[in-house]
Amino acid sequence: MTNEDPTTQTPTAEAAVAEPTGRRPWHDSRIRRALLAVVVVVPLAFAAVYMWAMWDPTETLEDMPVALVNNDIAVGSGADRLAAGDEVKQTLLDSGALKFDAVDTETAVDGLASGDYYFVVSIPTNFSATLSGLGDTTKAPALISITYNDNNTLLASSIGDSVMSAIRAEVVKGTAGSSVKTVLQGLDELSGGLKDAATGSGQLHDGTSELSAGAGELAKGLRDELVPGTAEAADGGGQLAAGAGELAAGLTELRSGTDELGAGATELADGIDSIVGGVDAKGIADQLKALKKALPNDPSIRGIVDELTGVVDGLGQLTSGSREIANQLTNPKADYRSGVEQLVAGSAELSSGANELSAGLGELHQGATDAANGAQQLADGAGQVDDGAGELHQGLSDGARQAPDLGDDVQQQSLADLLATPVDTKATNLAAAQFNGPGGAPLLLIMLTAIVPLIVFMCCRPLRASVTAARTIGIRAWLRRVAFVCGVSLAAMAACTVGVWSFLSPSPDPANLAQTLLMVAAATLMHTAVIGVMFAIGGYVVGSVTALAGIMLQMFSFGGVWMIETVPGALKWLHPLMPMTYVRDGFIASFNGSSGFWAALVIVVGITAVCTAAHLLLVRGRTPAADALPA
Repeated sequence: MTNEDPTTQTPTAEAAVAEPTGRRPWHDSRIRRALLAVVVVVPLAFAAVYMWAMWDPTETLEDMPVALVNNDIAVGSGADRLAAGDEVKQTLLDSGALKFDAVDTETAVDGLASGDYYFVVSIPTNFSATLSGLGDTTKAPALISITYNDNNTLLASSIGDSVMSAIRAEVVKGTAGSSVKTVLQGLDELSGGLKDAATGSGQLHDGTSELSAGAGELAKGLRDELVPGTAEAADGGGQLAAGAGELAAGLTELRSGTDELGAGATELADGIDSIVGGVDAKGIADQLKALKKALPNDPSIRGIVDELTGVVDGLGQLTSGSREIANQLTNPKADYRSGVEQLVAGSAELSSGANELSAGLGELHQGATDAANGAQQLADGAGQVDDGAGELHQGLSDGARQAPDLGDDVQQQSLADLLATPVDTKATNLAAAQFNGPGGAPLLLIMLTAIVPLIVFMCCRPLRASVTAARTIGIRAWLRRVAFVCGVSLAAMAACTVGVWSFLSPSPDPANLAQTLLMVAAATLMHTAVIGVMFAIGGYVVGSVTALAGIMLQMFSFGGVWMIETVPGALKWLHPLMPMTYVRDGFIASFNGSSGFWAALVIVVGITAVCTAAHLLLVRGRTPAADALPA
């Protein structure tokens, strides 16, 4: 820490004892200290950037952990089965270009958020389906997704992109043979199919020609034979209906005449009954028989008696005959009368049926006419189909002649290896740092929490440990000076944080803003405590250089710029010892919403507490002259 005391405006009496000659140190001026801060910080910062640019991590990328997710679903079965995702997965694992770890999607997402993986390579579920559909349903290459997150490490995305571009050739080599061969097999099948289709279209053309000829004959037969026949039948049906109507009318008149004749016959029978009824025909007949016996055997007289007997018998027969005639003409159950009734009823049904037949024949004629028209349309359409079938046959024949003959499997595989690659990659970055992206916020904040306290220290005079004439400084005075430096550093860091949010576009959007701000404050206080110890031990110049060198060393070893797995071994060993390591862990957790923030915060606070205690122990024994120097 520094001994800056804003309440001290003039040298104390102790200063007069310390500086009897009135000489003041060269770094007593704030302007000189600020210039020295610029002279020291800027060249070292450029040197660090140069070192970053010159460092080549490609020799150790095989230790860089990357999540590999294979969600691909194989297609086909047997010899036609295609599992391109498994092939790509094995190709990446065998390449050794990166330390690929085959995991599921959830593990990969969590690992990217926590910083366990630098990026995620994901093979989608439709990878094999896309490759199997090349040349058919597929309109775009099969994509392998790569997901980066610059919140974790600044250069992982650019290096990873370069590496993935290099190994993409291996991925394509592993899939092109099988996927493009599928396309060629499809083309070969297409060629055979075109030839078969051409043959079939020729047969179709023959069939449509026959159809067209048959439809023409059908239309002609319907027009020339069926339609005239149905017209004649309709006319005959009309005549039949008219005749049946006349017959029904005549039979109805017959029944009326029968009724009248029956009435007359009944009156006649009644008259005969009234005439004959008063004559005792039987008695007369008996008397005539007796008379015949009593008369002499004279032929003439006997003839007369016989005639009279015949007359008497005829009267009886006349009575019964007239009654029978009246009964036949009037009784519905009598043979004649019932026959007349049946004839009348039958003639009515015959007339009705004849009318229906006439109507049906008329409809038949209309239907035959419509059928003849439809047959003509069918003939016309069949002719058009025949023309189209002829054109189809010609086109398929031409296409079959032009279709490639891809030969056997060896020729197909050889041609497949020469075709363009069907696989591509698609990269996304959850928080890109390039071009002032929001992914640069964690690194900028980490650097600023270290540089801002250093600049504040270099603008003040140091409070260093005494090497002679030890003297104890008061706790309250030490606390005032600690509070001053911490307050200035926190205020400057707050302004820098606002500047980072304004500078980056779009503005950073951490998962937990409160945790982010808390870590900014904790990291600022931690670096203030660490730099204070360095200034207390080494003084202004040595402390400044040592603090800046420590910051530069941490920039290489804390994992926020270079992937820690790719740096030299000595820096790997220093990684868990560097305070920035735990600041980075805290920012990863707060920006990505992963676990580990509170553990990182506890470590940062612990480092702050240890360094603060060490600083207090160091400055409690100091030189009077140093204590007397003004801020």
